[in-house]
Amino acid sequence: MDRFCVGEDPITKSHEAARKRLRALEVHILLREFQPPAFLRGIERSPIRAITDRAKPGDISFGLGEPDLPTPDVIRREALRVIQEEQNGYTLQAGLPALRELVAHDYPHLDLSTDRVIITAGSQEAMYLALMTLVGAGDEVLIPNPGFVAYPTITRMAGGSPTFYQLPATSDFSFDLDDFKRQLSPKTKVVVCTSPSNPTGRTLTGDELRSMARAVAESAPDAFIISDEIYRDLYYAGTRPGSISEFYPRTVVISGLSKSMSMTGWRLGWILGDEGMIRAAHLLHGYVTTCASTVSQKAALAAWTNEAAEARRNIRATFQRRRDHLLTSLRSAGMRCITPEGAFYTMVDIRDYGSSMEVAEAILEGGVVTVPGNAFGSEGEGFLRVSFCADLPVLSEGVKRMEAALAKLKKKPGV
Repeated sequence: MDRFCVGEDPITKSHEAARKRLRALEVHILLREFQPPAFLRGIERSPIRAITDRAKPGDISFGLGEPDLPTPDVIRREALRVIQEEQNGYTLQAGLPALRELVAHDYPHLDLSTDRVIITAGSQEAMYLALMTLVGAGDEVLIPNPGFVAYPTITRMAGGSPTFYQLPATSDFSFDLDDFKRQLSPKTKVVVCTSPSNPTGRTLTGDELRSMARAVAESAPDAFIISDEIYRDLYYAGTRPGSISEFYPRTVVISGLSKSMSMTGWRLGWILGDEGMIRAAHLLHGYVTTCASTVSQKAALAAWTNEAAEARRNIRATFQRRRDHLLTSLRSAGMRCITPEGAFYTMVDIRDYGSSMEVAEAILEGGVVTVPGNAFGSEGEGFLRVSFCADLPVLSEGVKRMEAALAKLKKKPGV
């Protein structure tokens, strides 16, 4: 009798062990860390956002490339009208035909049909579509250094290999044709051309665009050129900069209204170019976005009116006054900076004080957000990108804070 009452039931013991193993397995499954797919591994958050998002209350932001001016009334009125009076379901995936026609007419030399234009959720989507459509595993993409941070990142996502042509800091980030030619090869699948430049504001002349096109045609004749023209309507030299599409038929143009019409949050851009390439990009666009915002598209139709043209001129004049004021203020404070011909950035030389990141951190501590130049490539090291998307008094105060922050830093020996 005692043998049935003393000790553990073997069956119970077995069940308890099974439950423990099951709990251990559940914990193991719960604790297993998520692993992103291969194309996202090694991709990091934009270094621009990494520093601009750390702004404290009361800080002055010379960081993000976002106009602070209101969207022109002509656009806002039309947006209100279509919201109140119209049904705003999906458009065609490629966008409103009337809007695509207006975009196509901006490039008469390309003789575009609307089938060769896609309206996108901002120029960032347009760049994503272009690179993901054109680039395959191992393809080389030739990118400006310094250049916008998304170019090499999306190239790597597509499985491509970013290579770089230098816009040398020693020549104020001007185009170096000899270096550009050296970097071209038969492996070059895509060349990225940005004019005006982000981050430098430098603009390529007609002769430089022609020389770039000729070099690509000679060394990589099957390559596509992606022309990033998002800043093309913000220029300060009197005449609108040219487009490399005037000199190279296999050009894919990306642009939009975010910068020139102060419509960053409206997410309205476009991509246009080669019929076959645009057809492929249209497939990707349809699965990624379906279509750009219907309200934004309908409102954007007003961007080609006379009232909108006047608003563009006023926006451009405002940024030119700000540019001139900022450059004068920086130079009066003893800071060397680049004179931009377009966009709304200058590059400030801080090589005497430390690395780009060290100085950007010190200036952030002093109440001003800037972007370290090395975020845009090795040629940007020793510089800060400073935006002039602020009123004149704010620009003046920001420069004073920068000057005070630099005064606390020790200059490098020998400077």
